Formats: sequence, structure tokens, C-alpha cells
Amino acid sequence: MTRGTVLFHERFKFPDSEYGKKLLVVLNTPANDEPYLVCRTTSHCKYCITKEGCHSDKGIYHIKANRDGFPDDTWIQLSPITSLTKGEIEKSHLQDKICHIKHQLNENTIRAILNCIWKGDDVSQYQLDLLFKKNSK
Repeated sequence: MTRGTVLFHERFKFPDSEYGKKLLVVLNTPANDEPYLVCRTTSHCKYCITKEGCHSDKGIYHIKANRDGFPDDTWIQLSPITSLTKGEIEKSHLQDKICHIKHQLNENTIRAILNCIWKGDDVSQYQLDLLFKKNSK
């Protein structure tokens, strides 16, 4: 799995410990035992954002319907960035079969999302280091 992969997780654990179905965007291609960093998506934005692209002040990246594999308008929620171990991803995907690869974002789109995260203020230095490694694609 590489950065830009869109996953459908049937039992994603939210920060409030609830579980639910969620589309996730993989933000990095981990090396060795580094974690996967993912953002959640939503088709119901609480802000009235209709302009496509980066809205770092709101922690949102908007993708219009019928672009990058999304049939509906989709908002990438840039916060919180969730860290998942390779073991968690592999178990969910291969063993439990509750996490499925949906499609791959265009390279320009994933770069724009990463740049939007860079502009925001709700990302740790550790996460930035993983997202912007010299050997990243």
C-alpha cells in the first residue's frame, strides 16, 4: 500500500472509541516499522466549503464529485491524522477482511493534500517527518 491509496474500513475505530465505516486516505508509504498515517473523509462537511482544494484554516481538503475516484463531493479531514501500524493494516485487510483498497488518488492530488497539511497547524513534527521524507515518492 502506498501514499494516495483510498481504503474503505468497515470497523474503523474513531477517537471517541466508537467504530464505524469510513473511507481513509493513506498519506505516506512507510519504511520498515514506520506507521501508516491516514486521514478520514466525509461527504458531509460541517463548513459550507464548495471551492475545491486546500482549506488549511478549516483542516479540510475538498475534492469535487467524480474526481479522483470519488462519486460524491468529498472532504478530506486533515485532523486528526491517525497512525496505524503495518500489523493493524495487514490484519484488517488480509485476515479480517474489513479494510479494502478502493482506488488510488492522482499523484498531484495527494501532493496537494500533503501541502495542505503542511500549511495547517495541527500536525506534529514526527508526522511531518514521515510525510515529507527525502525518499518519499
